Amino acid sequence: MSFRILVVDDEVLIAMEIADALEAEGFEVVGPCHSVLQALDELQIPGCCDAVVLDANLRSESALPVASALLKLDIPFVVVSGYDRGQIQGDLAAGPILAKPVNTEDIVNYLQRVLAAR
Repeated sequence: MSFRILVVDDEVLIAMEIADALEAEGFEVVGPCHSVLQALDELQIPGCCDAVVLDANLRSESALPVASALLKLDIPFVVVSGYDRGQIQGDLAAGPILAKPVNTEDIVNYLQRVLAAR
C-alpha cells in the first residue's frame, strides 16, 4: 500500500526536494501546497492524505490553522521550520519538529514509523 503524503511548504525548491525524497521511498505525494488556504482546501477532500509534512510558516502566515485541522482529523504530521523549537507554539508543537535545512531522510524515517504503527 502506498501512503499519500501532503507536502505543505511555501518554498518551492524545498517542497520539490521533500516530494522527490518521498516519491523515491514509494510514497504518493499530494500537493505541494504553498499556503494555509491551499492546505486547508486540500484537507477538505476526504482521504486526501495519510500524513503531512508541514512548514511552520507559509508566506509570513502561521501554519497553526493547518496543524489544528490535522489534529481534529487525526492525521499525523511533522513540522519543518527555520525557527527555533521554542518559537513554535500551540498545535504546531504537537508533532515532531525538524529544523531547516531539513534532512529528508529524517522526514522519511518519521513517516515510515508513524504510518506503520497505524
